Amino acid sequence: MRTQDVIAYDGVAVFLLLVVVWQMRRRLTLRSRGVEVIARCFDRDWRGKGGPQFLLSYTTPDGVKRTHSAGEDQVPAGTREGDSVAVLYDPVSPARAETALASRKPFWKHYDMAGLVGVALSIVLMVHVF
Repeated sequence: MRTQDVIAYDGVAVFLLLVVVWQMRRRLTLRSRGVEVIARCFDRDWRGKGGPQFLLSYTTPDGVKRTHSAGEDQVPAGTREGDSVAVLYDPVSPARAETALASRKPFWKHYDMAGLVGVALSIVLMVHVF
């Protein structure tokens, strides 16, 4: 394999790992400085693939009403319209929010991030071993 190809593949792997680090940093920030509020589920949107999206509404202490969309695996099982769901939001950037359930998941249960790490490591192994 040519040196330029190896560099290109390594670049892709590094990019994927940077995406993982960025997303996990965001999640850890919410864990450490996030403010927990109780949101109310006001609707479920079934238009997307992979199950419903739960639309959650909450008001921050400064009186601003916000909404957050969460997947089925990010809310307690059996959540329906009108139910309460704990949400963490970043007081520095209130648009950054996540359900408390999702933010407390261990890394290996964030299948999207673990999958990206697996792809990045596969690229590195394929390029440098074979």
